Amino acid sequence: MSQEKVDLYKEEKKNRKKLMRREKIRTRLTVVAVVAIFGILIGWFSWAVYNNVKNNQATTAKATTTELDLSAIESYTTALNSYVTEQKTGSDSTSADASSATASDSSAASASSDASVSSASAAQ
Repeated sequence: MSQEKVDLYKEEKKNRKKLMRREKIRTRLTVVAVVAIFGILIGWFSWAVYNNVKNNQATTAKATTTELDLSAIESYTTALNSYVTEQKTGSDSTSADASSATASDSSAASASSDASVSSASAAQ
């Protein structure tokens, strides 16, 4: 048994240069293959991210414009301010208060209907 071991050792020693050369070549090929695969994966990932960002910029570049008619709200606030200033001045006539109260109520009703119409048109 020991003679077999000695013969095996001599064979390995005799072919050691060839075996070491083969192992070095295999190691180098493995490293080159792994680097190539990672290079391809990184390139593909970078290309995909670039195209995704490019497409997102193209879609966000389209601005949407929405118009809103605020004239009803402005008329309501004007009527409300005039009503408040009349109350502060202390006008004692009840007919003036009643007429301005009905005017502000009608302004509020028209403002709410105009606002609902403009919000419906803005939604379209």
